[in-house]
Parts: sequence; structure tokens; C-alpha cells
Amino acid sequence: EAERMSKLISQLLMISRMEQNILKTKFERFDFGELLQFVCEEQQEIHTEPITLKTDIADKVFVRGDRELLIRLAVNLISNAYTYGKSRIFVSLKQEKEQAVLTVSDDGIGISEENLPKIWERFYQVNPSRTHEQGNVGLGLSMVRWIAAFHGGEIRVKSRLGEGTEFRFLISMQ
Repeated sequence: EAERMSKLISQLLMISRMEQNILKTKFERFDFGELLQFVCEEQQEIHTEPITLKTDIADKVFVRGDRELLIRLAVNLISNAYTYGKSRIFVSLKQEKEQAVLTVSDDGIGISEENLPKIWERFYQVNPSRTHEQGNVGLGLSMVRWIAAFHGGEIRVKSRLGEGTEFRFLISMQ
């Protein structure tokens, strides 16, 4: 419980700093694919769920952004896929025109059409009993949305109840 409270306080502090525009950031050009490969390997190591994580990450997809914030965005999306997935997660990164496109999809419980707009709200949880077991408090996707907007990017979601969810993050490569 102490670990869960520590995580909650850390997330609330970060959100507060984001809202007040006092979050220290460092924008630089870097290989998003290299960073994403590292995040995926780390997520596979820390998650014990019997879920297969497959990747298709393009080489040399350079973006300009804050590494730490983009790591948090990727970790939040992949962690959610582990939380709600059944047996597989797929993470891809590719270049489409002048954008890098990160896709994280799972074969999990999905989200109903009426609940999709609510997932970006703080503390909202599609299935509170399932997320409470893993220490989640419903702040991850609100952070993802803020990080995407902060980078001039966009986050999209498609989901089918009982079939799974797909998140797509688009960010300029310039």
C-alpha cells in the first residue's frame, strides 16, 4: 500500500508541475525507435503476466522531444496493455510521411464506445477492481494525452468491447 501511495503522489506531483508549466523538460533530437526498444525490453522484464509482447520497431525514426516524457508515455500505454490484455500486446513504430507513429494494441477487454471519451479523465478506470490489484489509480492516460499535446502530437484510440484496444501516438519527425 505504501508503494501504491508513493506512485500516486509522484504522479500527482508530475501532473501539478505539468499544469503549472514548471516541469523541467529538455527537447532534443533522438532515435525514438531505439528508446522504444529499450522500453519494450524493460516492460517485458518487469511484467509477470502470461502475455506475449511483440514488436515491429523501425530503425532511425528520429523525433524532437523530451526523452523522459516520451518514455513515460510509452510505459503508460504498454503497462495498460499488460493490465487489460489477455494474451498478446503488439508495439510498432513506423514513419508515415513526416510523422513517427507509435501503435500499442492488445487483445484485452476493450472499452465501450460510451466510455472512450472518459479514459482521458483523471482517476477514471474502466475496470477499477482490475487496476487496483496492480496499483493503478487512473492517471496514466491523462498524462499520455498531456505529453502528446505538449509535443505537438496526437493520441488516438480505437477499441472494441471484448476484443481489445489500440492506441496510436503521432508526433512530427521535424
